[in-house]
Amino acid sequence: MGEGVTRSFRPEELERLAGLMDDLNRSADEVLKRAWPLQVSQFVTPLGEMPRWGSETAKDLRQRAAIGRLQTGDPFAGLVWAGFPPLEIVANGNKIDPATLISVNSVADWANATGNSDFQRKPGESLDDYLKRLEAAAISKAIPALTPHEATVANILKIVGDVKGVAATAPIVTTQAVSLSRLLLNNHVSRPLIGKLTGGAWTLPTRSATAPGPGAASLTRRLFMKSSLYRDYVSMLPEYAEMDQVNRAVNAGRTLAGARVNNLLNVAFGNNELAAVLGGTTHSRETVTASSQANLLKVWSATADPKKMEAAAAVLKVEPTALTRLGTVARTAGAVRSLGIVGGVVSTGYSAANVISQGDPIAAFKRNGAGYVADIAEVGFNASLTAAMICPNPLTLGATVVTGAVYVGAKVVENWDDIEAGAKKACKAIGDGAEKVFSSINPFD
Repeated sequence: MGEGVTRSFRPEELERLAGLMDDLNRSADEVLKRAWPLQVSQFVTPLGEMPRWGSETAKDLRQRAAIGRLQTGDPFAGLVWAGFPPLEIVANGNKIDPATLISVNSVADWANATGNSDFQRKPGESLDDYLKRLEAAAISKAIPALTPHEATVANILKIVGDVKGVAATAPIVTTQAVSLSRLLLNNHVSRPLIGKLTGGAWTLPTRSATAPGPGAASLTRRLFMKSSLYRDYVSMLPEYAEMDQVNRAVNAGRTLAGARVNNLLNVAFGNNELAAVLGGTTHSRETVTASSQANLLKVWSATADPKKMEAAAAVLKVEPTALTRLGTVARTAGAVRSLGIVGGVVSTGYSAANVISQGDPIAAFKRNGAGYVADIAEVGFNASLTAAMICPNPLTLGATVVTGAVYVGAKVVENWDDIEAGAKKACKAIGDGAEKVFSSINPFD
């Protein structure tokens, strides 16, 4: 090979060759096993060194392939270099966070450059033990260079950011879509129909939207769901009927609890009595009975009325002069909802700045396509979710569902190649692992 000539390779081809070496190992083992009963072992004895040579060669090929993948920013290349098979990496996904991937890839990059093999996987070493060994080495400065590979860091941060965004958005979209559909079905279909069929003798109660986020009743239901009796029987009720019973249980519990517990719940989830005094009516023209139903803009408007503030002071058992308008609104909403609103405002501003920073919309769409659509949808989702927490009604909740669904869909389209490749890798790893397991326990194989 002449000077100045470099040779490139495809990591997947080296991995395929390593797989062929594994097949060669199995074939050599099979030959040795069958030679013994046929009394021809002396003719195949030279093949006895082949399994060990094949294993070492396959391991070396996989490490070389991993180094090649490392240079392209593959986040799992370091673990493959260390000697962990794909099946084991998939099975231990809960232990692999972004910082860990960065550290392992950095170690692999440094070890390849220095020829150090101390931080490869030891025989029989679990992934958990290996990660602890790396952590101990980092603390003791045994690894002099833990500078993450630039491509790896960029790829990991992008993947993690998108995954976290979708993981946070999808449950909200699903929950609010179900709640909104049930609300509209109850108020505009089931309630009028039953009233008409019974001649007005019996009808369903009118429902009102509630602000997104956890409440005392929803958290109590999660506790109830830990009971097998509740899961098997009570949770089989229609959603509204079940939650009505949970609310009754919560209210009954609060009447038995002391003032300190009730004050704590009021601070966390909002004061229902205060909401009833200041909230007026909901979007469905029903009297506000829970803080989560209250339109905070109406509450703010009500705090401008001295008589309303006197009523609020009576609920809180303080002098009217001790109350401020903003503080009264915050007490009505509760800490959880208030923090959600503040976080929503910040997120909306941040996502809007991200869109603005990309410049001309047409040029940005041409550059990033689905990614730019996702960025715009993210602005809409954060803004609509914030609006729904301030003013819970079908319009704001519907906007949250639509923009959130667009965001999730656009992110899937943007990362489809990575998702498809990852799914293929996981399926192949699981398939290969299952094949080896069944082969090892099959006496006729």
